[in-house]
Amino acid sequence: MRNASEGLEFARYLRRRWALVAITCATAVVIAGAVSLLLPARYTATSSILIEPPGGGDPRAATAVSTVYLESLKTYERFASSDTLFEHALNDLHLRERYPGASTDTLKRRILEVTKPASTTIIDISATVSDPKDAQMLAQYIAEHTVALNASLERQTDEDLSKEPQRLFDAAKARRAAAESAKDLFTKTTPVEALDKEVLVTAELRSEVGKDLARSRAELANYLGQQQAPQPGGAGEPQAGWTQFEIVSTRAKIQELENQDRQLLQTLTSKSSILENLRRERDALDAELKSARADEEVENTKLSDVKSTSAARGVRLKVLDPGIVPQRPSFPNPPLNLGVAFALSLMASIGYLAMRFAYDRVRDTQREPIFSRHSDALR
Repeated sequence: MRNASEGLEFARYLRRRWALVAITCATAVVIAGAVSLLLPARYTATSSILIEPPGGGDPRAATAVSTVYLESLKTYERFASSDTLFEHALNDLHLRERYPGASTDTLKRRILEVTKPASTTIIDISATVSDPKDAQMLAQYIAEHTVALNASLERQTDEDLSKEPQRLFDAAKARRAAAESAKDLFTKTTPVEALDKEVLVTAELRSEVGKDLARSRAELANYLGQQQAPQPGGAGEPQAGWTQFEIVSTRAKIQELENQDRQLLQTLTSKSSILENLRRERDALDAELKSARADEEVENTKLSDVKSTSAARGVRLKVLDPGIVPQRPSFPNPPLNLGVAFALSLMASIGYLAMRFAYDRVRDTQREPIFSRHSDALR
């Protein structure tokens, strides 16, 4: 009951002093409104970047996101909030001239805000300056160059990972080209087929000479047999002369055929040796070319695998929304300022009256015993 009575008493206390509350609130609202009108307007533009998960266009990889993965995406806020990038933006957009005495770090805290909403793969880049067009241009510049910076780092990573496979592929490609050149040069400068035909013709010619030589030797043996055989009377002398002539003629023919056979054998042996060496050289060139082509194919496959998996290794950024030129200033916010001023002044005035009320009650309580003692003494 005591608390209820005190509450009612405090309410009556406030009602009697409502003018103080009203004056305090009105004064605070007027001051807040005046300050809001005097403060320079500032505009905020926001650009958004979408973070695409590893895996490229694979929907399974796109959905395989976890809390840890989403938390790790805050790393990309550092890309957008880089001091170097912000400094380049100020210089390229000619905003540095407006803040000649301010440091880059101070300006970045005043102008730039980079956030990643929770449980999203989006980064918001907000720029706040006095000109709405400059705000939009600055936010878009930061967003686009953040994407470009990430792409540059991804390319550098891909180049580093593919440097060794690329070197091996280039070496295999050069080896294959050298093998093809050597094979083409050998084919143009070394008539293996023509020499092969010459060897075949020479072998056939020697075979024919061998057959003629065999027939001639058979004929010589026949004539020698006829010479030794007894001849009938009266015809023996002419027959012996004819047989002797054939023997001499056949021996001369045999001698000629033997000379031809030796020459053909020598030629065949020489050309066959040359042909065999050329065939071995050609086979070695063919084997080298086959091995070089196979090696090039293997290294090309390895390089293609490295390049094809680049999309699954890194995160891709792209500008989702470049932002628009803001139509209304983000600061000051007169309705918000007036509301805050009214609320704070109302709480301050009521708090002041509450403390004044408590003080008066304590003072009145301390006076009551004194008045009681004076009354007793008078009685």
